[in-house]
Amino acid sequence: MKKILPVIVLYKIRLSDAASFRTLLQQHGVEEFVVYDNSPADFTQEDVERNHPKAVYVRDVLNSGLPKAYNLAAEVAQQRGFSRLLLLDQDTEFPPEAWRLYHEHADFSGITAPRVVSIAGVAFSPYCPSLLHRSPKGAFSGFTSLRRMLVINSGMSVPVSLFLRVDGYDERVFLDFADFEFQKKLRGENDALCILPFAAVQDCSDDCREKEKVMKRFKIYLRCAQHCRQTTWGEKVSLRFRVLRHTLSLSLRTRSFSFLLLYLKTPLSAQ
Repeated sequence: MKKILPVIVLYKIRLSDAASFRTLLQQHGVEEFVVYDNSPADFTQEDVERNHPKAVYVRDVLNSGLPKAYNLAAEVAQQRGFSRLLLLDQDTEFPPEAWRLYHEHADFSGITAPRVVSIAGVAFSPYCPSLLHRSPKGAFSGFTSLRRMLVINSGMSVPVSLFLRVDGYDERVFLDFADFEFQKKLRGENDALCILPFAAVQDCSDDCREKEKVMKRFKIYLRCAQHCRQTTWGEKVSLRFRVLRHTLSLSLRTRSFSFLLLYLKTPLSAQ
């Protein structure tokens, strides 16, 4: 059985310009991977199928989000005989040893993932599933549990069989909270987590202060939050605290109470 099938999700960027492609897939000559392109119809993509004949290229001009891309890639991985799926976004940079370390841990039964830091060096994955969602102190690596730590999507490697056993990602939670919701599902099946001994760098900068643009993005955030599973009192409190904290942050950034008003009008229990 083949080991790892990467899936990279793009939006308004050429594959050749994506940091995760350049620093991981291209760097190590990876030929089989899935490209899920959420770019709008007027965005001209390079001819991926011609330049990478063993890749699977999917164009989704409706921008259906991350879960649909991951779920499709898991089906491709199963059909092509891969044992693991590696989730990548376009803005993550990997060090030279990353591909080797993924393969060295390819037989692990649970999730593997790197530490992820911002361009400024601030660590934000893994993080503790508490109200504050703080990252553990120090450069943690090694074996732990999804009940103690969670990781972001980009850089996460999942056994295909485990992914399919929990029915993959919830496509209603199509952007924000997608990683959190998926790992909550995994806890009941296999909560093993291994943080690999390297750090990836994620460009997560977002300092837009234009109220209209920020509000458009905030509405997507709230839609995703509405579909998060809240089966316990603790989950309800945690979700509301996270959303309120984000709401207040946007209110301060844009100096507008519109975000807080929308938060107060939005029930966080659509299902």
